[in-house]
Amino acid sequence: MNSSQIHSRIMEFSRIRKDAMDDTAALLDVALFVEEVFGITLSDDDICQENLGTHQLCEAFVNKILGAK
Repeated sequence: MNSSQIHSRIMEFSRIRKDAMDDTAALLDVALFVEEVFGITLSDDDICQENLGTHQLCEAFVNKILGAK
């Protein structure tokens, strides 16, 4: 999956689910979405505001993990 495809999927999800800032349930929803859609397994340390707190942070994190170009 390239970075454009990653961007599209995350934007699609973010229209449904607003940013996960300060909401543990929303952050877990984002983590489950990332694992399901992108086929990656997140560690407990990965599931944090710094990685998944906004759609921009989430996109950058997924791109980094997948090494998308």
